[in-house]
Amino acid sequence: MKKVGIITLTKNANYGNVLQNIAMQKIVSELGFEAETILNLTNSTLFNKKFFSFANLVKWMLNYNGYRENEKRNENFRKCCSKNLQYSDVTYNNGRFSKEPTGYEYFITGSDQVWNPTFGFATEFELLGFVPKNRKISYAASFGVDNLDMLSESRKDDIRHYLAEFSSISVREDSGERIVRNLCSTPVETHVDPTLLLKRQEWEMLAIKPKFNLKKPYILVYMLGEISAEYQTAIKKLAKQNNAEIINALKGKCKFINPLEFIWLINNASYVCTDSFHASVFSIIFHTKLYIFNRRDQHANQNSRFTSLLRQCGIQKDKVIYKKNLEDSSIDWECVDKYIEKERERSFEYLKKALSKEKVVVNQIEILNKKDCCGCSACAQACVKKCITMRTDYEGFTYPEVDLSTCVQCGLCKKACPIINADSNSNEMLHYPAYAAFADIEDVRLRSSSGGIFTLLAENVLHKGGMVFGAAFDDEFMVSHIGIEHIEEITRLQGSKYLQSRIGNTYYEAKVALDAGRQVLYSGTACQIAGLKGYLKKEYPNLLTLDVLCHGVPSPKVWNRYLRSQEVLHNGHVRRTFFRHKKYGWKTFALLLEFSNNKAYERIFAEDPFMQMFLSNICLRPSCYACKFKNLSRPSDITIGDCWGIDNIYPEMDDDKGTSIVFVHSEKGMDLLKKIMGEMTYKEGNIEELLPNTADSRKSVSPHPNRNAFFAALDAGENCDELLKFVKPKVSIFGKVKRKLKTIVRMN
Repeated sequence: MKKVGIITLTKNANYGNVLQNIAMQKIVSELGFEAETILNLTNSTLFNKKFFSFANLVKWMLNYNGYRENEKRNENFRKCCSKNLQYSDVTYNNGRFSKEPTGYEYFITGSDQVWNPTFGFATEFELLGFVPKNRKISYAASFGVDNLDMLSESRKDDIRHYLAEFSSISVREDSGERIVRNLCSTPVETHVDPTLLLKRQEWEMLAIKPKFNLKKPYILVYMLGEISAEYQTAIKKLAKQNNAEIINALKGKCKFINPLEFIWLINNASYVCTDSFHASVFSIIFHTKLYIFNRRDQHANQNSRFTSLLRQCGIQKDKVIYKKNLEDSSIDWECVDKYIEKERERSFEYLKKALSKEKVVVNQIEILNKKDCCGCSACAQACVKKCITMRTDYEGFTYPEVDLSTCVQCGLCKKACPIINADSNSNEMLHYPAYAAFADIEDVRLRSSSGGIFTLLAENVLHKGGMVFGAAFDDEFMVSHIGIEHIEEITRLQGSKYLQSRIGNTYYEAKVALDAGRQVLYSGTACQIAGLKGYLKKEYPNLLTLDVLCHGVPSPKVWNRYLRSQEVLHNGHVRRTFFRHKKYGWKTFALLLEFSNNKAYERIFAEDPFMQMFLSNICLRPSCYACKFKNLSRPSDITIGDCWGIDNIYPEMDDDKGTSIVFVHSEKGMDLLKKIMGEMTYKEGNIEELLPNTADSRKSVSPHPNRNAFFAALDAGENCDELLKFVKPKVSIFGKVKRKLKTIVRMN
């Protein structure tokens, strides 16, 4: 049986989340598919894999913030979910899948507030950015808000990009339809929540009576927002008028009920007083008298959810929306059921059509997971129709966007991609030596980040009339690749630039020079070198490539935020920057900024906010957490980088002014290196000593657990001081206890 993967809200013990998921799986199964939900474990309190962690054990013992009660409720939810839902063995956590989500014919996102950006959703995961265009479906997806005015333009552009990749979109509210129409031209329809697709009898068969005794009649109160004094007075008055008990679904004996017990309570209540969308839905399904209250909390206005629900069910607002005087307004339930049946028919028709679309074979670049794009732009430069542009997402990284109206499906973009063709891009590890080395001219070393070897190589090529390509700062102190032809231009390429460089058209410019017979030295990160070779599609004897060892590339948007905050602080414009100033030595390098008013900023890397964010791995490009080029087999002719640990390996070569590691992958690389050996001090060594397999440049780093929250705060406009709190969060009392106990254990 063909499988459908469902993407929905699974993080918390929320009745509506679980019930709409049960309904969605049942409907998909009725349509002839096997349905599975992919769990999102990011900050999940319901499916927490670390339940038996030390911190949680302490919380259990101390019952911190009612931890034991909350965990008991979570356990009841988990039991209900395990009996009524099918989960995939693929999970998602902090931007990464546990394994590739293969084997699914289609993916459905929805229902519930999967696209509510104020709750931290509407990410690549909920917007199915990892799914091919012809296999992604949305059903009754909710933004949960009336508009996206609270978002930055870059965040809206990101959402627009993902929505444009759907062939058609289904949303739950009329306001969601307006939002989609304002963002893109993708056809959009409004459909009812999946809970309304199951009939009353089906839900009654699923409902479970709670184990505690109940007195009838009762009024069920389920408020997720604040219950004001006014609301309390109105509910008490209603209870008195009907001689009914008031039961709060979140307190007392109801505190631990599971979702199916919750709907039993709704079905058997005299009235339901709620600000919850799904409590309202089930009141309508079970024909239970209902009063809807305006939710009072910090989130954006969510009343549009009820407006659409009542319209779809044919219920007048004044019949159920709270007014100061609660009146017993009768509802024609027979008429309501007819409205719902029409909506069911529409919804089933939409789903049948969506789940029967033929797969279309595409032959253009398609980024289904951001970790599968290094941003080199080889695809854009390879496109003969120029229908690929590099679009910047809200994190500040660029990704290819294809104009399908002009694309001819030639496939050149895919052939140029270094990620798709990663296995064929690297040379075999030949038995060329590795060296610790530095330039003999001290000034060259001091102007370089490590040993100055790049400068010697570049000078050799330029002296022969060649061209050298590398990363340089532009007028705004962002980084782009440029080509140089004169010795005096080398200073622009010297020194590390700790952010992603925009390649621009330099692959094309390098090809022009190569085709003219000129020698070219192209430098960059390993993925950029692989991108160049994918673009060129053939070997050039006059091409020399050099890659630099890389920790990962931080977001240009973070760097821009940092620079602007420094300019405000120092009341001047940046006129020079140096990431690796050696005033305090090579090992304790400092970040230097000079301003137009002659002021200067200088901090060693461990104390500078940007360097802290960079080295904590919180702001790196997604592909850097799954780098395909961090090994000894590189796509370049020569690799250079810092020779950390030289003081232990060859102490005689360590004067704290910078020593490079150099290792070679080709005869061309060896020939070039030999030409500059007379200008450098070097010592041949064992690559496993000079660059051990524990080094960050030989293995992908792990994403910081707060990465998603960090970029949300960045997009919201927070400054660098505010962003730093995500790098080093406050240590909780449990963390302090854990540290103390570990210290005691070590002492004994």
